Amino acid sequence: MLLSGVTHISQIFVYGAEASVLGASVFGLIYLLIGFSLLGKARGALWAGAILPSIGGVLGIYRFFFLHTNPFSVFHVAIDLVVVPICVHLLLVYGKE
Repeated sequence: MLLSGVTHISQIFVYGAEASVLGASVFGLIYLLIGFSLLGKARGALWAGAILPSIGGVLGIYRFFFLHTNPFSVFHVAIDLVVVPICVHLLLVYGKE
């Protein structure tokens, strides 16, 4: 999540302050907050880490197929495909305790 947050924000320096890039940067800030919260193993952070990257992943896939895409989009969807299942797994494991 932390890497995804940093790369979401870094798009501003690569592509400039376009509307879609600014939106991605907002996601990046949120991902940084979630990433730091996950370091503390907060249950709310696990929920956020499962839900928000799912939304971001769907938007990234939409962008890939229907809009212009960039290497960041593919990379972010790949990270989402790792983060979401891990967070869901940890929620299931912690839910049984």
